[in-house]
Amino acid sequence: MKKYIICTLTILLVNGLLFAQACLETSRKFFNAKDHISAEHALEKCSKKERATPNVQISMGGVKFLLAKYDEAEKYFNTALKTMPKNSPYFAYVYSNLGDIAIQKKQINKAKDYYKKSLEYQPEDINSLVGYGYTLEKTGNKNSAITYYKKALDIDFSNLAARKNLIRLEPDSLSDKEKLEALKNRNIIAPESETFTEEDLSTLKKILKAERGSAVDYLSLKFGVTLPEGVIFERNPNTFYARKMLTLKGYNLLIEKLSSEAKEFFLSKNIVASDLFLLTDFNGKPVFNSKGLLTEEGLMAYNKSLKGNKSYLLPGEKPAVTKEKEDEIAKQYLAKGYEEVSRLEFQYIEDESLCSEKTLVESLKCRTVGDGGDKRYFVLSKEDTQIPYSIPYMLVEEYRELHGKHNQDNVPVYRSTFGEKQRGILTLCNEKGELAIL
Repeated sequence: MKKYIICTLTILLVNGLLFAQACLETSRKFFNAKDHISAEHALEKCSKKERATPNVQISMGGVKFLLAKYDEAEKYFNTALKTMPKNSPYFAYVYSNLGDIAIQKKQINKAKDYYKKSLEYQPEDINSLVGYGYTLEKTGNKNSAITYYKKALDIDFSNLAARKNLIRLEPDSLSDKEKLEALKNRNIIAPESETFTEEDLSTLKKILKAERGSAVDYLSLKFGVTLPEGVIFERNPNTFYARKMLTLKGYNLLIEKLSSEAKEFFLSKNIVASDLFLLTDFNGKPVFNSKGLLTEEGLMAYNKSLKGNKSYLLPGEKPAVTKEKEDEIAKQYLAKGYEEVSRLEFQYIEDESLCSEKTLVESLKCRTVGDGGDKRYFVLSKEDTQIPYSIPYMLVEEYRELHGKHNQDNVPVYRSTFGEKQRGILTLCNEKGELAIL
């Protein structure tokens, strides 16, 4: 079952609601022993004998679901819907399971409809409340999702799925009173405080984000029984829903420890010590602050780099442009009146104008995306473009007239191939490739 929803498959086998035939009793024994494959086989015998019995169809759907045979499970549940009497108490149960199947098949909107239908039959169905909340969250309605998770907890205080989902959505899922309590528990504000600031909430969000990244387990592993006092606060100890939370002191200790490890990591990549505190992420944000501690951006860059995805830049280094980013930039150029040209066409512009690529880009509004053999070239092609900005595209048209627009293989272009033509050589740039007077 998915990460955030626990399917309450109280299959009718368990409840003993199937007929008393021997095959049904056998299937129930297998199910109770968690031998779902044998339970499936026994039920298949039942379904042959009782083909139209909705109880058998529902139970088959439940077992098929547990065996991850989602298409088959969906088929059995839908068959049950067609054969169940109108006063059946199991409509909510069946629709709820169809919602769970849709979640497994990544059909979020379909799942939402099933859970909603289930709640029409049984407004207090826990699985549907949690499931419906999950689909609302996934479709961007976080506040409504929180409402349904809280409804589920109001009905069943022990429901861990609803509880975990609310914790994941903190601090948004907390009331002002609960936020105040959380800030005090973590020693972000004084115990006697009755108000809090946006800065306090910002600190809480950082700590919560660290918790979701297993910060408590990390510190416990690093320090063990020697974990400093006041680093962890345990809420509801000695209960099945006990929760260990990071305090402000614990968060600061975490950052100190991670910063020390990050420095060792970057130095192991042959980065000289003098460049260590000049590292940035791909957006130019510093990896370390003035105190030598990892910034939020630095934490992300460090974590990604640990996984083999280099996410930092040395002083003067430019970030590599991803294929997706290149396509996005290209679309922006095309929307502004540029036309993409081939490498040979751009080479012809350089040869005929005597301009370097740098000059064409910086002085004549040509554009490039990427580097190396994958570099892409763009030339301004608006009809109202004035000289000298119209010259690069004019040369492209000239090249295409000589060779045909679609004859653009990778044969090198040489000036001697074309001669000087009637107009003579266009001396747009000087011998250094820099823009000169026409």
